[in-house]
Amino acid sequence: MRRLTFPLCAIVLSLFAQQLLAQPAVSFTSPSAVQPGQTIELTLHGTKLDDPLQVWTSFPAKVELVPGAADAKDQTTRVCKVTIDAAVPVGIGGLIVGSPTGVSDVALVMVDDLPSVADNGKNHAIDQAQAVTIPAAIDGTADGTNFDFYKFTGKKDQRVSLEVVAARVGTPVDSVVRLLRPDGGELLLVDDDESSGADARFSLTLPADGDYVVELHDNQYRGGGRYRMRIGDFPLVSVPYPLGGRLGSTAQFHFAGSASDGATPVVLRIPDAVASGRVSIGAKFPSGNSSGLATLVASTLPEAIEAEPNDSSKVSTPVTIPAAVNGHFHSVRDRDYYTFAAMKDQSLSFRAVSRSLGSPSLLYMRLFDAADKQLAETAVNDAAEWTLNLKFPADGMYSLMVEDLLRRGGPDHAYRVEIEPTPGFSLAVKNDKDTKLQFNAPANNGALALVVQCNRSGYDGTVNLALENNAGGLQMLNPTIPAKAKEHRLFIKVPEGATAGNLAPIRLIGTATVNARPQTAIAETIVTLRAKRPQLTFPPQWMNGLLSVVIGSNLDPFFAVKPGTPAAAFNKETGQAPLALTLERTNAEFKAAITVMVENLPPGFSSAVKADKDTYTVTLTGPKDAADGTHMIKILSYGEFKGQGILAVNEVPIEIKTAAAAPAAAAEEKKP
Repeated sequence: MRRLTFPLCAIVLSLFAQQLLAQPAVSFTSPSAVQPGQTIELTLHGTKLDDPLQVWTSFPAKVELVPGAADAKDQTTRVCKVTIDAAVPVGIGGLIVGSPTGVSDVALVMVDDLPSVADNGKNHAIDQAQAVTIPAAIDGTADGTNFDFYKFTGKKDQRVSLEVVAARVGTPVDSVVRLLRPDGGELLLVDDDESSGADARFSLTLPADGDYVVELHDNQYRGGGRYRMRIGDFPLVSVPYPLGGRLGSTAQFHFAGSASDGATPVVLRIPDAVASGRVSIGAKFPSGNSSGLATLVASTLPEAIEAEPNDSSKVSTPVTIPAAVNGHFHSVRDRDYYTFAAMKDQSLSFRAVSRSLGSPSLLYMRLFDAADKQLAETAVNDAAEWTLNLKFPADGMYSLMVEDLLRRGGPDHAYRVEIEPTPGFSLAVKNDKDTKLQFNAPANNGALALVVQCNRSGYDGTVNLALENNAGGLQMLNPTIPAKAKEHRLFIKVPEGATAGNLAPIRLIGTATVNARPQTAIAETIVTLRAKRPQLTFPPQWMNGLLSVVIGSNLDPFFAVKPGTPAAAFNKETGQAPLALTLERTNAEFKAAITVMVENLPPGFSSAVKADKDTYTVTLTGPKDAADGTHMIKILSYGEFKGQGILAVNEVPIEIKTAAAAPAAAAEEKKP
């Protein structure tokens, strides 16, 4: 992924009411896709598309803004040119745009090897059907009770595939598509699809020469929703097979799906590092010019593939753990078994991956011992993919049984199970009504705060946080999650000398050593993403954990903190040094409390803060035998107002010294 210093677009679906500053937002772009190996001119439609702008893309690209009117303000359209390399695979990517006034939500934009055609808006009857030369992708808008009609010329025995991309990019279009013969009769009608959900799709061989008509409408007759309808000679892929590859390895991938037979296998080298854990891969027929969409997992696990027959524990596929097991339910009521060795008290995690990659399977798992006694089974809930954990009772051989919860099977029903030691912890950005994924931090002492949840499973130690791909030079003030803590309020500071308008998409990465093994986890945001974008059933994995920070313009301080004394005196008898701070509100509209932190404490010292209205008492606690001397500590106070946070910084000395002994009265009396 690259950060570019040019503008582009975003779909803003959720803005926080308290963020009163106007910020850039893009409702849509035309076209809705960029094309590998091409320079595409995009028109951005939105608000506050003013200079200066920066953009981040989830795919490598060169983006150039076409100059607009000099000193134009509150621009609602802009034109830019986007160029991406021919090797970039088709898939669903994203864009984030930022300026000193704020940062946008993620805009989902396709990378597509089909040329784009715009809906002409005058195609609401069969005799007004818009003529399209295929292969092509049509960017259209659902028009309520007015259906959209398109026609193309086909040849007998020509293979044609069609798919709508709408729900997969978060637009509220539940498509229904009908294909009409040259004689006007209905050839087929499609609605929801097992793999693509609300995005209708089909593939067929045309029965005769002539003009065919495609009819599209939303199944609830809603207007205004945008869609991209792809028509070409591509396979309809559900998943690649196997469903994943090991980082740094080279492997061949086939394709599974209802209309993927004959698709050319792809030999692919998995990159050495993939931040999102997912890689897009395109599928083509040998004579095809357009690609079907697929995504695979990239992980550190060794890959294993089922060996048929393996429909009972007696003929199960042997697996050495840790491993990622790839399998396929070829028929209805198919079950697959895998045998592995485990040791007493060994804890293993079995994580299903299917629906998020396009397989319709709801993967149900059971674990058995060597005598076929069931030890554990999947706890079914409203999630689409489940994880099964077990601490094994004895050394021995065990079996994993997997099946679709509804006992379905067929070409689409491939799956993956990732088997590895149970993670000692996982991280997530806390999801509540105040959760933000986009931040505007002022250039002068700007900062941001967020709560990280630490879900522990047998590990109670500290977790160290770091910022992935921190091009903006942001600084974490308290990067360690304390031992046993289940929540941690993290503060991130804008570096000195930061330039207003700089855009810094980041992820939080946690690391720790668990049972002598290094473990890494991202702070996930998937729950928040689904809450904010309910139309997006499976957000692209690269969105998970993504936080966007833009450096805002200088902001007048809205508070100050004044120490009650010029220094804090450490009392060795009590082992404490109290320090009173007064919050001064320099902006009368600022009513909230602040957070006070202490940095640069002497060795062995800790701090506690107690608030009483606008008085904050900091108590420093240290060893009673602390060495005499003066130590300079730093008091950091964080406040947030109208969606922007700043830090007030105070340096205060701690004076540590042994009190002079009081003279004994008798000893000091003058002898007669």
